[in-house]
Amino acid sequence: MNRPLSTSAGRRSGLAIVVVIWAIAITGLLTSSLMVFSGRQSMLGTEVQNRVAARWAARAGVEATIAKLAEITKYPDPDDALLLYLVMEQDGVARGETNGASWNIEYSADGKKDFPGPMDEHSKLNVNNDALRPYLNILFYPLSFGVYDSINDWIDADDDPSALGVERDWYLSLDARYEPRNGPIWHVAEMELIAGVDPEDVRGEDWNLNNRMDASENDGMETLPIDEPNDFLEAGWSEFLTARSHGGGLSTSGQERIWLQAAEPLDIIDRIETLTLQQAQSLISQAQDPDWELSSLVLANPPPDLQRRNRFQDQNDDQQSQSELTFDPEQIALILGELTTNAPHRPSWGKLNINTVPSSLLYEVFQDEERLVDDILAMRARRAEGIITMMDLWELPDINEELMSRLLTMFDTHSNVFTIISKGKSPGSQQEVEMIVVVDRSTIPVQILEYREN
Repeated sequence: MNRPLSTSAGRRSGLAIVVVIWAIAITGLLTSSLMVFSGRQSMLGTEVQNRVAARWAARAGVEATIAKLAEITKYPDPDDALLLYLVMEQDGVARGETNGASWNIEYSADGKKDFPGPMDEHSKLNVNNDALRPYLNILFYPLSFGVYDSINDWIDADDDPSALGVERDWYLSLDARYEPRNGPIWHVAEMELIAGVDPEDVRGEDWNLNNRMDASENDGMETLPIDEPNDFLEAGWSEFLTARSHGGGLSTSGQERIWLQAAEPLDIIDRIETLTLQQAQSLISQAQDPDWELSSLVLANPPPDLQRRNRFQDQNDDQQSQSELTFDPEQIALILGELTTNAPHRPSWGKLNINTVPSSLLYEVFQDEERLVDDILAMRARRAEGIITMMDLWELPDINEELMSRLLTMFDTHSNVFTIISKGKSPGSQQEVEMIVVVDRSTIPVQILEYREN
């Protein structure tokens, strides 16, 4: 005969069941939490892995570009001014892939947003170049009228304000006090510190100053900055200005340029074999004048068929005969490419590269000379090798010595400084990493002047 369970035993059995149920529930909760945590960690790890892959892909694009810059600089083709740009636009340089991601190098300019390769800093006016800075009054009038003097005061070494400018005392009177540079501007963004200049003036829609149209810069009022969604990057002053370009650099033969003030005639003849000893001595003699420049040879030696007089008519006959009678166009081209009057440790500020300056900038600078701009653009279009030397400009229609003098002050055919905007992207999550690297090829190895990463 079965005996019923006691009340205490039944309670113990029920309590055990409850404990087991709670243990199972807690274990399940812990297990599910661990699974969620593990899943999130896995997703985070994948995201980090994709970002690392994108970052190194962007870096691979930078390194590929630097390698090509160094190669073409060391082994140039003196008869092709555009070879460097054509090589940097090719697959494997402007575009390429790594094992886990890809890269793309491009920039926005001249109304377009997808120019392949790095951006030539010499395609912009250098605000530190005293000969080019006055064109700010043409480019940005009337806005620049009130701030041009302030820009000059920011750069010059004294503390005496110009007519419409301000100097050190004004900046020190601000709540957030600071002092003017009193020297060359380091970056175009520095201009935002100058009295009368706003960030919107400098940046326009390119708020991160990466010279490339981002999604947030072409979506209207959805995200900052506020922009026009018209597939056109309005980059403000930064579209036309730079502070980085400089002259000099290696010669058209890939060697160090010969500094005329410290050169020997035989050194020049060894480099330019078509020159005579008298010609080499003449160059060294003229270079002792601190105001003399190699571009004077271009003005002094127009093509014979143009029958133009030397613009240096006030010089003595000996100087005229030295410059007019002893150099032919081919020799002048070699002289411009191999020699320099600037000390190697003090390169001049960069001029505009006549091969890469955007047409929009040309039309803005020569607002009343559209025919001249049309002629320059036509010359560029019909020459696959580009404009190799400034002597080529004598072929422009309606050219004269006064116009040639202006063009020589503004333009050159060589560029040293480039901005590489490399964007790496992973194929799975579409993670993107962007690198903005400013490089200088005036020396080998190529130098990195600026590095930013987004």
